[in-house]
Amino acid sequence: MPPKSLMVDKVSPAYTLKMLKNARYISETMKLGALGIAPYRTFVWEELKEATYNFNESNLIGEETHGQVYKGWLTDGTLVAIRSLKMKKRHSIQSYTHQLELISKLRHSHLVSAIGHCFECHKDDSTVSRIFLVFEYVPNGTLRKFVSEGHSGQKFTWTQRITAAIEVARGIQFLHTGMVPGAYSNHLKITDVLLDHDLHAKISKCNLPLLAENRRLDDGGVSSHGSKENCGSMLRYEEKNDVYDFGVILLEIIVGRMIVSENDVGISKDILLVSLSADDKARRSIVDPAVHKECSDDSLKTVIELCVRCLSDELSERPSVEDVIWNLQFAAQVQDSRHQDSNSNTGSPIQGTFE
Repeated sequence: MPPKSLMVDKVSPAYTLKMLKNARYISETMKLGALGIAPYRTFVWEELKEATYNFNESNLIGEETHGQVYKGWLTDGTLVAIRSLKMKKRHSIQSYTHQLELISKLRHSHLVSAIGHCFECHKDDSTVSRIFLVFEYVPNGTLRKFVSEGHSGQKFTWTQRITAAIEVARGIQFLHTGMVPGAYSNHLKITDVLLDHDLHAKISKCNLPLLAENRRLDDGGVSSHGSKENCGSMLRYEEKNDVYDFGVILLEIIVGRMIVSENDVGISKDILLVSLSADDKARRSIVDPAVHKECSDDSLKTVIELCVRCLSDELSERPSVEDVIWNLQFAAQVQDSRHQDSNSNTGSPIQGTFE
């Protein structure tokens, strides 16, 4: 066996960097493995064909502009969502390496995590005709079902709503800072937030090249607001777009009815703004009746004020994602204190201020 010093001398800097990257990837994979998320890998066509019963129509769960989404079962029993993307132009497999590397980084407890991919190629020149992207399957539908539509006649409690909002904000935070480059201007809607077996929120959409959807407004969509001139940095502009979209989601969480247009946003935001200078009773009258009795006024006022700031027309007035998370956590703590006090009958809720 060669001396240790000789072995180190023969390791190139590029190889050392690769080892460090792999170590970070293995560390992250181990963390996600504990959450039940399978390691990212390349699939072969036969695996996906078997998983979907030859892409049977009974397994079709969604239609998109450039393909379909199928539900499938891997051989180990893992339930997955397989997204088919038809490529408009002919490129080699190598051309997609960087984009797939970005997708492989979508691994977070509050994102619908990527599990792998598979290529379908043209027979004549081996260029890619279709890419299949495999994601974890999230079974409990959208957040909208639990806040404005009512799932099986039941809606989320106020505490559950704050928790879901925190989880969405943490997912956005990871998209911005947990991967390089970050994914900004993600055009998120409440229907892009899915709920897993334990009703934890997971974002199912982001602005990466292979995953970015048409920028046109979908039916029921609301556009991000703001002028680029109001913000010195394009990155900051894009971050604040996501904060605005989060504000629209938070608005629906508060009022408990579908928000489907900019007009809805404007009217509802004005009502929230007026409620901040009103009394407790008036403020509760605008909240979803399913939860208005249970939420503490301090918690409700904190969430309303945060929502109004997120929806500001001025980008500079919108909070950062970190501020969003901090204030939601404060609202959750105040609500929890109120709940504990009501159980023990020892006093009134903790008072707090919003900054």
